[in-house]
Amino acid sequence: MAATGMVPEMTRAHPLLHLSDLAAVRAVVWAAAVALVGPACNSDDREQFPGSTSGTTGVDPTEVPTFTTAEPMDTTMSEPPPPSPDSCRDGISCVVNCALTIPSPTPPEYPWQKCFFDECLAELNYVEWLKLFDLTECVVGLCTATPECIEGDDEKCNLCYLLKLGTPNPPPEGCEDQANACK
Repeated sequence: MAATGMVPEMTRAHPLLHLSDLAAVRAVVWAAAVALVGPACNSDDREQFPGSTSGTTGVDPTEVPTFTTAEPMDTTMSEPPPPSPDSCRDGISCVVNCALTIPSPTPPEYPWQKCFFDECLAELNYVEWLKLFDLTECVVGLCTATPECIEGDDEKCNLCYLLKLGTPNPPPEGCEDQANACK
């Protein structure tokens, strides 16, 4: 986690925990969704070549590929990613702390994205991003299936997201593997 010099005060409840301002809670859930879905949605992009307007490669569909008896190339191995300065859990802890600093009511120009993305999630390598994505996806699935979320109780639904994402021990029931991977 980026060194911010801030230590959460454990002796008093933070105003966000009273959930008097749902904007801050929604901002956390929205930021997690945007941060995790954005980098993960590029696998379906079609390859574009200069001068192409259709996004196709111009391959002749009648051409028969040439097969050889050479040894196949192993394309599954790649170098391991460089060590991530922050872990998945560091990212979650930092994002929760950012959410706790959002003023109530939140002014429209408040730069919460800077805290979430520049200070919390920028130091995660792709392995840690995937762990965070998997855990968030599981928690969102669990919470949206609860009666509170189904009935539209935004306060309790958002509290479910925060508690299940922010509490590593014990891991959320149903997301144990994802929570244990996100250390």
